[in-house]
Amino acid sequence: MDLARFLENPDRLARERNLESLGARDLAKGTDWQSAAASIRDLVDRGAYLKGVISAWAAKNPRATVDYLGTLNLSSRVSLVPRAVSVWADQDPAGAEAWVTSLANGEVRDLAIESLYRSWAVRNPETAASKSLALADAASRLRALAAVVREWSANDLAAVGRWASDLSDPDLKDFATMAVADEMSLRAPSEAMRWASDHLAKDPRANPAILSLVASKAGFESPHETFDWLKTARPSPEAASSLAGIAAYLAEEDPEFVWKEFDSLPEEIRGITAAPIASTLGSQDPEGGKRWLERLPEGPAKDWATSAFTGGWATRYPSEAEVWVLSLPEGPQKEAAKRGLSQPNLESGSGSGRPLSP
Repeated sequence: MDLARFLENPDRLARERNLESLGARDLAKGTDWQSAAASIRDLVDRGAYLKGVISAWAAKNPRATVDYLGTLNLSSRVSLVPRAVSVWADQDPAGAEAWVTSLANGEVRDLAIESLYRSWAVRNPETAASKSLALADAASRLRALAAVVREWSANDLAAVGRWASDLSDPDLKDFATMAVADEMSLRAPSEAMRWASDHLAKDPRANPAILSLVASKAGFESPHETFDWLKTARPSPEAASSLAGIAAYLAEEDPEFVWKEFDSLPEEIRGITAAPIASTLGSQDPEGGKRWLERLPEGPAKDWATSAFTGGWATRYPSEAEVWVLSLPEGPQKEAAKRGLSQPNLESGSGSGRPLSP
């Protein structure tokens, strides 16, 4: 029997694919699929089998399919209703929409809305976006809009970026542009940085958090490019915080950034990034970190970096860090190092303890 053979397959992904295909075949052949599903003890495997059944059934009679799903428990509905809605939306978008929007508020409705609008966005993203904006309640509107943006971004980043920038409602525009920036950052980091800069330059009410969002995603893929982009951004707490975060990442990934590029940075950027760099060195290369601190000029930035260095070191090797602090001569550096022992997260924020000047 195929079902028993498939269930014995130790390859989870292959097992689930086979079970889904079997579910569709059993429905087509008129097999007692409900009994077959009930016989599958593993709930994930059962869900895979039922996904095949539901997809095939929804292609023939979506209304009967969702009526049946209404008799199942919440867990099954959460898993299977979006699958049925996606198939239904391909055949009868208006009918699928009417049914989905009639559902009671809850997780099933939320997931069904996402599925419906993602399906529409594949065929006609602008229409899907317009219809999502027409939804009556705000929660559904934002959920549908996010689904459209994700699907649209996968196929035409430029078009979805233009659409989001042209929205007139400030709240929806903020939500949409942040969603677009999120997707762009994952798919095309360089384009996301260019688009975010353009958006901030054109719209005085633009959310400055778009900088942090793009940097947090693009920085892992293209850290040097992201850091250079942030250096050109208009000074803000968001830019400073992002510079600090990317600097910490670069300190771990690229020693040349620490030992060569840092010295050529503008003074204010050095002040922002010294502490996160020092913290990273403290946790990963304390001996190198001590040498690096000696290169810094005396002043508040060095004091902050010393505190961050000690804090980073103490998170890994507290005893060794304490011995080093006690060995320092009395003075500002020792006091800063002591603060790092007692407050090991001093590297957070803008690095120097102050944002970029406006």
